[in-house]
Amino acid sequence: MTQTKIQIFMMILVALGACVFACSGGKRRINQYWTRNCTGGEWRKQFPQASKDAIREFLECFVRGFAFSSKKRLKFNPNDKIMDVYRALYPAEGWPDVLELETFSILLEKKYRLGLASVINDDLTLGQLFQMTIETKSQPVR
Repeated sequence: MTQTKIQIFMMILVALGACVFACSGGKRRINQYWTRNCTGGEWRKQFPQASKDAIREFLECFVRGFAFSSKKRLKFNPNDKIMDVYRALYPAEGWPDVLELETFSILLEKKYRLGLASVINDDLTLGQLFQMTIETKSQPVR
């Protein structure tokens, strides 16, 4: 295949994915998070020993992994299940994603030396994962 044909093929795939996303209600599902008020108080209540900066740094890993704006990091609360957020983006099973979970896993490994693959399951919440980062007691690598 020529470079031009590959580019056209990729644009068609992206357009098709966008259509499926729009038709399947994905945008509506992710909006449940965007309409929330700041959840910083919920994080501080559940993790009083953690600094605001530590909470924000963890959430920054999450939003960067999922390619969300940094401004959205405090839209997620400790009880949000990671896979629910993922499924809000990709409600149709079997469609290609843009490797959000893999990217988040790489960022967690770099910052906290914690592999997501070894702990992820359908019920894992952001709060549970944050607790694991605290328990590693390793200083974040910058």
